[in-house]
Amino acid sequence: MPPYLLPGLSVQEASHICMNVCRAMCCRGPLLLELAAEELPSFVEEATMLGVELHVNRGPEGGGWVKFSDHEGERCPMLDPDTFACRIYQRRPDRCREFPEKWTPGCPISGG
Repeated sequence: MPPYLLPGLSVQEASHICMNVCRAMCCRGPLLLELAAEELPSFVEEATMLGVELHVNRGPEGGGWVKFSDHEGERCPMLDPDTFACRIYQRRPDRCREFPEKWTPGCPISGG
C-alpha cells in the first residue's frame, strides 16, 4: 500500500480516482521514472511483449530511468492513453507502487 493515501481511502478507490478523476497525472508530463537495476530487465521485457516503443537511459549502477517526454504523449510508455490504466499494473516498478509517498499538490488520493 502506498505510504501516503488520504485517510480512509481504499486502494481500489484510489485506483478509480487515478484513472477517472486525475487521469494518471503522476504518469504524464515532464517526469522521470527511475528503475532499479533489478527492475530494468523486466520493464524492458514487458515493453517488448506489449509492442511498446521504449527509450531507457541507463545508469552506471545497472538501473536507469525513463523520461516521459521521450515518449508519445509525454507519458509513461506503460500508460494506456485511452483508459489511463497501467498496462503492467501487477508488475509495475517499486516507485509506482509507493506513490504517493507524501502529500502531493494536485493529487486527490494524497489529499492534494
